[in-house]
Amino acid sequence: MSKLTFQTVLDAVSGHDCAFRTRYRLQPADGPGGKVFPPTHLDGKYAVEHRVLPDAPEPVECVLLDSVQSHANRCEEALQLAVDRGRITLPLVRVDFSGADLIDPVDEITSLTAPHRVSDAILRDSELDGVAFRSSELGRRLDYASLKNATPLFDLSPHALLFGLWDSTGPRGGLGVKFQRCLVGEIVGCDVEIGKKTSSRIDPLQIVKSAKVVVDDDDWEPMDLDAKKEPKNAKRPSEINHGNIPPDITDGGVTMAYAQYSATLSLPAIRRLRFPVDGESSSERDDAGRAVIAALGLLSLALAGEAGFDLRSRCLLWPDEAMAFELLGKPGASPKSFNADGDAAVAVFQDAVDNAKKRGLPWREEPILLRPAEKLVTLLRNSQTLLAQTSEAAE
Repeated sequence: MSKLTFQTVLDAVSGHDCAFRTRYRLQPADGPGGKVFPPTHLDGKYAVEHRVLPDAPEPVECVLLDSVQSHANRCEEALQLAVDRGRITLPLVRVDFSGADLIDPVDEITSLTAPHRVSDAILRDSELDGVAFRSSELGRRLDYASLKNATPLFDLSPHALLFGLWDSTGPRGGLGVKFQRCLVGEIVGCDVEIGKKTSSRIDPLQIVKSAKVVVDDDDWEPMDLDAKKEPKNAKRPSEINHGNIPPDITDGGVTMAYAQYSATLSLPAIRRLRFPVDGESSSERDDAGRAVIAALGLLSLALAGEAGFDLRSRCLLWPDEAMAFELLGKPGASPKSFNADGDAAVAVFQDAVDNAKKRGLPWREEPILLRPAEKLVTLLRNSQTLLAQTSEAAE
């Protein structure tokens, strides 16, 4: 296995190579045969489908454990952690809620943690030096971003060029600029069997179900045991979280032969990006910008791999082998393998950034600081007030 270098990445984006990829198997942390819990979707369903696997004579039942969207979020979280720890610098837009008068304080939101990245409504409804972000000189640059002019995004939030962006909340609405994902990944449980789960609650007070309560609005009172007629709003104690909940058995969790992790970084998608400066383009600058995006993708995969695969409660996975990158070059040729060490990936990324700077591309060392607009603070405060008073769920 070779050492990953900046020159490898630069040659890959400037040539005709197809993709970097990584693939390996994982098992539950408690060992093969351990039960894991996939994400649930509408009506508590798992995303189950039959897939053709290279080592199986017939399609087998599989279940999604980590979606493309979730995988992107984990990669972004790993990048944000690296930024927070000073391991890398990355141009970001940051919304600081520290001065807002809120019931429940909110941590800062960045273009790495916002759901729609730099085009998210949270950033749109925040201000740069008292001016609405999208109306500011910096924010207006997003209106002119395109595949032929990716420099504005490179300047403000380069990871959006990697994970994709649709500027649907900007001034053009649904006609806003779109950038496809260059990096996609997922984890699939292969050859699975749906299991069972149990639930119950033992009340230490041993309140019986016949000791009913009368519920009125958000409060309750014990029902009069001498009442001749039971009120319409009488409820069992379990409905206000008192009393026992009998043991119940429902479908839940899966066992599997293994989990397959795969991620692919598309080099043709990256090659569509161009990086003009002051209206002038050059092939060397384009390749320098593309190398940064590719190196950022490899870095995000390496850092996410370092962080591990604790996907959710009762879904902790462990790789069977060390992570590695493969470069798919000429058709028919064997892929070249490279190590996926986090420190090595950081070094490659820094070399790519240094090269881009030499070619005249901008690189912000400090985040662009926004403050939430008063209307956003008021909306958030009103929402927190209602959530504290009612059982209404967030939209």
